Amino acid sequence: MLLEGNERFRTGQSNHYRYSAEFIRELGEGQEPQAAVIACVDARVAPEILFDQPMGSLFVSRVPGNTAADSAKWMLELAIGDMEIPLVIVLGHTECLAVGQVLRGVSGPGGGLRMDMARAVHSAKMKNPIDLYRQSIIENALLTVDELRINSFAARKALEANRLDLVAAVYDVMTGRVEVCDPKESARAR
Repeated sequence: MLLEGNERFRTGQSNHYRYSAEFIRELGEGQEPQAAVIACVDARVAPEILFDQPMGSLFVSRVPGNTAADSAKWMLELAIGDMEIPLVIVLGHTECLAVGQVLRGVSGPGGGLRMDMARAVHSAKMKNPIDLYRQSIIENALLTVDELRINSFAARKALEANRLDLVAAVYDVMTGRVEVCDPKESARAR
């Protein structure tokens, strides 16, 4: 459903949702999102728009570099623990400023999250890719998935019970396409 929505977005055939006062009231009474998304704060990455989904259908956390920040982990506890959302997507994107800074060795705030990104860059370098920047973005999304598998109690419990899919994907800001990452392609999988 989300990839079909992305295809509509990418081909200029988005639904362009309009919301009546009645819809807004109904949504105010409760939410039932179909998926949770951990995305970057980048202004070009708005999950509801690029997946062509109406308000209320996605539970979204946006943090620099789509990292496993405490706020993202808390969002997962709410999404999985309280709402039993069956799908979590860690959505990286091309031209990510946060990953680019780490790749260039720029220092700054972020602490352990910046160190996690450095591990992702290192993993990408191990693959000796043609496009180190893109591979670093993929590795970062996959690393965030790994971090959430290990350090989110709700995710771990739901994965063990086969009630959750937790996947990494990358949004290409130039084409509008979202592609799901294959964890076997990660340097860490070797």
